Parts: sequence; structure tokens; C-alpha cells
Amino acid sequence: MPVGLNSLTEGWLELESDPGLFTLLLEDFGVKGVQVEEIYDLQKPLESPVYGFIFLFRWIEERRSRRKFVEQIESFVRDEETINNIFFAQQMVPNSCASHALLSILLNCANLHLGETLSRLKHHTLGMNPENKGWAIGNTPELACAHNSHAIPLARKKTDKNACVPTGRFTGEAYHFVSFVPINGHLFELDGLKPYPMDHGPWAVDEDWTDKFRRVMAERLGRDAGEQVHDIRCNGITG
Repeated sequence: MPVGLNSLTEGWLELESDPGLFTLLLEDFGVKGVQVEEIYDLQKPLESPVYGFIFLFRWIEERRSRRKFVEQIESFVRDEETINNIFFAQQMVPNSCASHALLSILLNCANLHLGETLSRLKHHTLGMNPENKGWAIGNTPELACAHNSHAIPLARKKTDKNACVPTGRFTGEAYHFVSFVPINGHLFELDGLKPYPMDHGPWAVDEDWTDKFRRVMAERLGRDAGEQVHDIRCNGITG
């Protein structure tokens, strides 16, 4: 069932892209033992366990190439059972992109202390389709309150001006957030604005999943060099 944004007072507000802020947000969600840190050099070895990466950038949708779109379609996972049994949620509520990216990693990892709210959400949404998972996020007031407590200055005024922005495919946010997480031996890319998750395949027996992520990102950044992709950042959720 779609969330009534009025019941959340001001809806979901835009967040600043700040790993320290995201760490505080995780704590407010009830998660323990993890933090978010900015990764400045993907080639450097990471000392802490990494549960997932969040790739974020300023992006102009209209400049995406047809070749890139075709490549994404080929990587889409369309099997309904597979999709519904991982945590892949379509973004149904504006300005929730940052929290979506965090949840896409946390709720696909085993052996994390998620806390009561996220444990309940994970259990409740098991087997749901991506759209209903997205509404489940929006209908969790604890998440909305935690998210909004870290909103950027003037976000409430911006929300007032954009009160009629539709939910779903347009977010109005400055950054686009995409999660990369290992699931069942494969590197998955989870983007709440896409209809399906993307499977980049398994990593080699003699490597870590983060090595596979580095290769995927190196290929993508090289391929997109001529497009309007600006201010690229990468954050890792680490132990």
C-alpha cells in the first residue's frame, strides 16, 4: 500500500552526501558494529571487512548512451523468485535514495547486528516484490524519522516547493546512489530507480569480491569518460 507522505509530517527530506552522517544514520537505524567511510583510492587494499559499496555521483539522465542501456538490460536479473528473495527495493518515496542504498547493503548481509527496526523490516519483506519492498521502507516511520533527523539545511523549504513531485522515478536529489553487494557468490548492483537488480557475475576463486567490484568500476568509468558524469564518490560500509 502506498505511504501517505502527510503522515510522515514533511515526507522524506534530502540528505547531504557525507559518510560521517551516514554512519550516524546507521546508528539511528539501530545497526551496530559498522560504519561508512569514503574510499579515496579503490586500488588500495582495505583493512576492515567490507560489506558493500555505495557509488554516488551527479548524473544527467538524458546523456546515457544506447549502448550502455543495452549492456544494463543484458545484466538484469529477471527471475522473480531470485529477485523477491534478495532485498531489492524500488524507490517509491522521493528523497529516500541515500537510505535505500544503505538498506540495500545491510539487508543483504548475514551476521550483522541490524537492531529491532531493520530486523523486523527484513523479516516482513522476505518474498515481497521490489515495489512492495519500496513501499515497506516508506511505511516504516522509524526509518523516516531517523532519515529526516539528518536532513540538509533548507531541505524542508525545498520539500514545500516540490510537494507535488510524484513518487518513483524522479527523486530531485543532487546525487544518485547505487549499491554494490556480494550475494550468493555474485556481485550485485542494486539501483532503486531501475526495474531489476543487475548481476555482474561471480568473482574468481583466488580473489575477494571487492576485486570484482574494482574491475566493474574501472570498466564503467572508462566507458563513461565522454558522458556527463560528475563528482563521483565511493563509500564503503565496513566493520
